[in-house]
Amino acid sequence: MRVLFPDSFSDTWSFKEINAPLPVPGEYEVLIELRAASVHPAFQKLHNGPLLKAIAGTITDTGPAATRLQTGDEVYGLINAGADGSYAEYALARETELALKPRELSYEAAAVTAAAGLPAWQALAAARVSSRDRVLVHNGAGAIGSFAVQLAKLRGATVITTISNDADLDAVWGLGADQAINSSGQDFAAILGQSIDVVIDTAEGRVLDSSFAVLTSGGRLFSTAGPPDPAQAAQQGVQAGCIIPAADAFQLSELARLIAARRLKAPAGPVFPLSVEGLQSACELQASGKAPGIIAITIGQQEPGL
Repeated sequence: MRVLFPDSFSDTWSFKEINAPLPVPGEYEVLIELRAASVHPAFQKLHNGPLLKAIAGTITDTGPAATRLQTGDEVYGLINAGADGSYAEYALARETELALKPRELSYEAAAVTAAAGLPAWQALAAARVSSRDRVLVHNGAGAIGSFAVQLAKLRGATVITTISNDADLDAVWGLGADQAINSSGQDFAAILGQSIDVVIDTAEGRVLDSSFAVLTSGGRLFSTAGPPDPAQAAQQGVQAGCIIPAADAFQLSELARLIAARRLKAPAGPVFPLSVEGLQSACELQASGKAPGIIAITIGQQEPGL
């Protein structure tokens, strides 16, 4: 199988390609022929150890104790990508890291769903969002933000979101947002006051620091981009935390169920091929901070999704 791994992490990314034997699944593992993969920038920032990689593909072999999934199943999930940040045509995964891929999605869209849908789901769960809450989602037009807006609405919450420009208005209205604030020209904290029960931050920086000002007493703030200031949280008496995405087969299955029922939309993002040039372009775009959504890497021949 082809394996491409980075041999330079400078401003100009470079990759090397090698041929390697197919890995053999362990007792509880399955072997996946990959069709798409994605690495969200926050995964590398939040982990000091191995990277996490969102993947989608078809199972070609199973370990002796892997019984939930079988050869031929189309799956998606979040797996340990190893410390070298490589990309390959095949990957090993534990069954607990995977779920059946939504038939409604292309492999690329499924990889993006695993990368963005899981942290959004886990942030809302940690914040215990309910129908009684007013929820502020930062960057609701982004990949994680768009899932957070939709999932909060499915929980019955009132959802306010920030956007970076008016061009994103139609997108967030289509996701179900009740109010949108263009944070590049408006002060969301001044507009909202202390009226928000939950903040889901996907932007970090000044936006994260300013979010404490809009929380009601006993409010909750969870970020998928970086850790909130614990001293500020203690001073204001609010719950705050940082979401480090984790593989979860049940949550992946629930995301797939909602997508199949057309109650949840997966955002599109840039797509690059599995090649030296493709990976270099993808990594440079990701490092620039200008990627419109989560970048997917196409591996092998694709079939169009809906």
